[in-house]
Amino acid sequence: MGAAHVEDRITSITVGAMNGLGHFDLSNAHYVEEVLQVIEPLARGPQTRELARGLYAELIGGDLEALRGSPTEWFNLATGAARIDYTSAQHRILEAALRAHPDDVDLLCERFQFAYAHGSTADSIEAWQPIEDMGEEQTAPYWRYWAYRSLFLARDLNQKAEAVKFLDRASQFVTPADLLNIFRHYRAILIDGALKPSSTPDELTKYENLASLVKEQYLKGLNLGIENGYVLATDLARLLRERSAGKSSEDANKTLDQALDLLDEAERIYTNNPNHPVSRIYVEKAITLMARRRYADALQIFRSLPAYSLDLDESMRVMRNYAANMTGQPAPDAGPAGASGDSDVTERLTQIERDLGNRLDQLEQVLAVIAQRTGIFDQPDEGDQAG
Repeated sequence: MGAAHVEDRITSITVGAMNGLGHFDLSNAHYVEEVLQVIEPLARGPQTRELARGLYAELIGGDLEALRGSPTEWFNLATGAARIDYTSAQHRILEAALRAHPDDVDLLCERFQFAYAHGSTADSIEAWQPIEDMGEEQTAPYWRYWAYRSLFLARDLNQKAEAVKFLDRASQFVTPADLLNIFRHYRAILIDGALKPSSTPDELTKYENLASLVKEQYLKGLNLGIENGYVLATDLARLLRERSAGKSSEDANKTLDQALDLLDEAERIYTNNPNHPVSRIYVEKAITLMARRRYADALQIFRSLPAYSLDLDESMRVMRNYAANMTGQPAPDAGPAGASGDSDVTERLTQIERDLGNRLDQLEQVLAVIAQRTGIFDQPDEGDQAG
């Protein structure tokens, strides 16, 4: 039985099991935590997004005010709605959360971000005012206060200089664990989402200066030894790879080699944070090695990546196959080709088995929650059956 058929079976089993959630009555829930235990796994699964959407619709159609939960639980519930692009549900949940916790800085900042993402400039200014009124003695320790405000200044008001000055102050106040979120936002406010430069030399120079400023801030963060700094190193490596465009071959190779050095550093300081998987380092490294025309080294990384990362990304499969062709080696899933091919097939099957096992473990956890909440999978013992 092929891997694709196994994947289809997993999808079919998942969707069929989740359909049983129709028996789950949200009106019986008293705590946000209860709702999260059912909705969160569904919102994260591509096959179960519509089921999650249905539960969110039921939730906002009921009495949100009756639910009790911590600010973090409300925040996670709103984030789940955003994950499935259910904007109206996200808004309703944020408003209910703030009625329960009107002075929570993270919730206020999230409503502010929602306002500038989905509303007008006037809406954003109105949403910011309660945060401003609290004063920095209360708001300064929260990274969202600095990051979201700087994004608004840079993107909505086109005040990049003011945004940078504002974000520069954050490192004095936020906890070391949150510094990563601060430093990553330098790219967000200076490059991402900004207008692309035209072909005029002046605008290209301005763009290059912005990229140099981002690089400077990223290096500052790495030199500080911030927590999860490997994420920053990987981001900077990507920035350098992007900046190699338009340079001479010699200069481009120097820039790409700098990017590879940063990825080596990312490997050294990796801390196994589940929110930032190690595969992200190696995907970026494989792409950079391809750009450097080091196809044999890139192919070794492609052989090590989880099978699902290649199955879901056509560009990765193309690069993998190209690297194999350029080195005269079979692609990892190309089939037997002598002893080496047999080894590739065995390695591929082992990886698929491991990946599918992990997915089935996750499925069992979701089904356990459903069984606990609904009892729909409970079967009577033979001794309990009527004769």
